[in-house]
Amino acid sequence: MYIEKIHYDNLGPIRKFDFSFTNAGNPKPLILVGENGSGKSLFLSNIVDAFFEIAQIGYQNVAIPELNGYKYFKTLSNIQISIGEAFLCSHIRFAQDEDKIEYIFKCGSKAFDSYCSEIGDSLHLDLQWPDTENFKKVITNKKIAKDCFTKGVICYFGPSRYEKPVWVGKDYYLQSLDEHINITEKFDGTLETPIIASNITPQNMTWLLDIIVDSRTDVAFQGQEMASVNVSPGVLSQLTQARRNVESILSDILGEQVYFGLNFRNSGNSRFHIRSKATGNVVIPTLDSLSTGQLSLFNMFSTIIRYADKSDISYSVKNENISGIVVVDEIELHLHSNLQRNILPKLLKRFPKIQFIITSHSPLFLLGMEEKYNADGFDIYQLPDGTKIAAEMFSEFQNAYEYISNTKKYNEEISSAINKHSDKSLIITEGASDWRHLKAAFNSLKQCEDYTHLFEGIDFDLLEYDPKNSNSEHVLKLEMGGASLSTMCETCSKLPQKRKLIFIADNDDASIAKKLSASNSSDTFKCWGNGVYSCLLPVPAHRKDTPEICIEHLYSDDEIKTPVNVDGIERRLFFGSEFDKYGKSPSQDRFCQNRNACGPNKICIIEGAMNERVLALNDETDSETNYALPKMVFASKVLANEAPFNSFNFSGFLPLFETIRKILISQ
Repeated sequence: MYIEKIHYDNLGPIRKFDFSFTNAGNPKPLILVGENGSGKSLFLSNIVDAFFEIAQIGYQNVAIPELNGYKYFKTLSNIQISIGEAFLCSHIRFAQDEDKIEYIFKCGSKAFDSYCSEIGDSLHLDLQWPDTENFKKVITNKKIAKDCFTKGVICYFGPSRYEKPVWVGKDYYLQSLDEHINITEKFDGTLETPIIASNITPQNMTWLLDIIVDSRTDVAFQGQEMASVNVSPGVLSQLTQARRNVESILSDILGEQVYFGLNFRNSGNSRFHIRSKATGNVVIPTLDSLSTGQLSLFNMFSTIIRYADKSDISYSVKNENISGIVVVDEIELHLHSNLQRNILPKLLKRFPKIQFIITSHSPLFLLGMEEKYNADGFDIYQLPDGTKIAAEMFSEFQNAYEYISNTKKYNEEISSAINKHSDKSLIITEGASDWRHLKAAFNSLKQCEDYTHLFEGIDFDLLEYDPKNSNSEHVLKLEMGGASLSTMCETCSKLPQKRKLIFIADNDDASIAKKLSASNSSDTFKCWGNGVYSCLLPVPAHRKDTPEICIEHLYSDDEIKTPVNVDGIERRLFFGSEFDKYGKSPSQDRFCQNRNACGPNKICIIEGAMNERVLALNDETDSETNYALPKMVFASKVLANEAPFNSFNFSGFLPLFETIRKILISQ
């Protein structure tokens, strides 16, 4: 079973969240972040509630019975409605093979037809609710419900999950609340894999002993030699691999290669222990002797295998085939920084077909996810506003408080700029210098009679902003890279926009270009839906041989190299091709400190910011004079039409404005 779609309205602090999952066969992990009180656990509660509602249709031991029905896992209560709103609604659509399962949770007053019209989705008619009554329902049947739990893993690791340390006395241990569904015997209609996974060391211990026993063989003398009997080598090999898989999880957690061993049955200590592969020595005397964090992490991932193993033993052999939904609240709970950043993402990666839905407060975990999955291999959404966040944003913050504060401010500023009252379409460019060039080109070209047909009847706003580290005041300050543009496209396209949003990216990053360009090579822009569009900078005729361009490349080489006196020093932009691969240009007596951008075939523009300094090559005074001009200074002078930047040819921008016109006049 996989979740296809989640739509929340007015669920506590979450005013609106709409998300459709893609790649059901290899789903991306969904990670929810936000401050305490932002609704992360509340978000998960409806997913887990849906698990219980589905399971109780197929099994007899899931729901707690009461008079004329059963007790809800999550109760219907108007107190969960967002302040100032009349209703809340949680709609989740699941897919089990070719079948669809619909879950609805509604409180307060709202007409069914009105709600369907507002969200633009046709809900199953059997979900139709009374306008003013609280309502909860799941649409499925017994067979499909049972298939969800027998053909995949469905479980929830909550923030209250607990593992009893070895040193806690039995009389002082509070039993888990969900033990009433811990069944060891197999009965039809009995769910053997509890939805809430807590205090699972005893169950895992029994299962580990079974795995060890199954991986061993009987031996007997055949003539003068001992040989394996009663089991085929092929079967034994697979059962041994199942054991190795679980051992490797613990090896990752402990940071050394270990294996499971058994004490003799008359040993006074635990029957089970953990040994080092390198020395053979016992490193952990028994499973519950692990630290709380180690045990919690091991139990989480071994439980996934154990649950899958219940229905098909082959899943313990090939973990990569295990599918289903695993929900984890506060995944970094009890974990040291190394386990958060390096080990946890590695263990998640072992299960590519599991749909992980996770909440976290840990920037270290997110940094580790970026390293293991790459930026586009997982999704991060910040609650309560439901904004998708680019992974690159986390790389700037090692401190969680600093991250949350800056990200919240960033999203508020972006949202305010986008939602500013205006009937004009809004163009958002990749860099703070890009919109300046676009504005200068528009002001110049629209005055030319030759291009009247191109600009007649079209107008737009530009998102005008300065770099985040600028000294300007009363101006929007943002860092806007290609990944941020892509993330904004995905976020904004979830809901109808009041005006068209056009995102324009440079053409110098292949991964970003793939996301933001049209899938059809004949189209010049991509339509994301709900009034959101994106395009790349069109490659002008004079750049056909070097198409990896940024916006400055729309000018001629001579224009790009225009010098200007700044603080008594003649400065300009440089091309990487003006230097050899060592960063030297003897003919100009110049040296570029950014060697990676230099070389005969490099089209990169070297500027006087971002640590791309150009110095004098043969300066015997060891001067640190920088001869490279910052892009922002170049762009500002072009926009201000200052000499010698007042005679530029903007014809290289014409294909871009043709694309903008097509978007503006499109329906």
